[in-house]
Amino acid sequence: MGPAAASPAAPVPADYLTHYQRDALAIVDPTALDPASQAAEERRVQTLVRLLAPRQGEQLLDLGCGSGWLAAECARAGARVCAADVAWQGVAAARRRYAALTRVTVADGYHLPLGTAVVDAAVLSEVLEHLAQPERALAEVARVLRPGGRLLVCVPYRERILWHLCIHCNQLTPANAHLRSYDAGDLRQCLETAGLRPGPAVFLHHKGLALFSFPRLSRRWPYLGWRLVDRLANAMVHRPAYVAMVGVR
Repeated sequence: MGPAAASPAAPVPADYLTHYQRDALAIVDPTALDPASQAAEERRVQTLVRLLAPRQGEQLLDLGCGSGWLAAECARAGARVCAADVAWQGVAAARRRYAALTRVTVADGYHLPLGTAVVDAAVLSEVLEHLAQPERALAEVARVLRPGGRLLVCVPYRERILWHLCIHCNQLTPANAHLRSYDAGDLRQCLETAGLRPGPAVFLHHKGLALFSFPRLSRRWPYLGWRLVDRLANAMVHRPAYVAMVGVR
């Protein structure tokens, strides 16, 4: 992936892996989120599960599983999920949190402990923006995908990266450990460079609606009702919080 495959990256702080492992301690249990954040994340997870369309018995990798919420929903849909994260603290918490996750492991996205062409589907949900070398991780995920296998990637859309003073090392570091910002074109090129055939971009969570707590107010709506309003809002004024895309090997 050349420089044009992603928006300009923030400089990578020294020992960034240690930063990320420490940040894993701050992952909030989904049930402890405030109502607005919980409703918004629930809709995002629902959208990703629909895009990924887990099938009964297929092998699915959730790389950078975080809280484990998305992995657990894919497992409930019938997939045989391997939930992986680079931070053992996050992995341990996900295992405790969701009984549906029977295979949870510590794994480096640059060196997956999996054979070639053994996975039917994979998902990187809010992962690429954390990586110093996203092209390496995407190539590694493409390696473990079977022919015809699919990879779903979801990232913040055109995020403005902010900097603050890290409490761990007293050095300037990007907020939320985000190193890169992406738009739909960036994501498409990333997938193509990894040898995958990208599908259409999917935009979700209109920022204007979020100001009025729309995800929380519409929480009891059927999914398709919420999705229709969100899509219409983004069609009229393009201000999505996330962009997602599926690539097929």
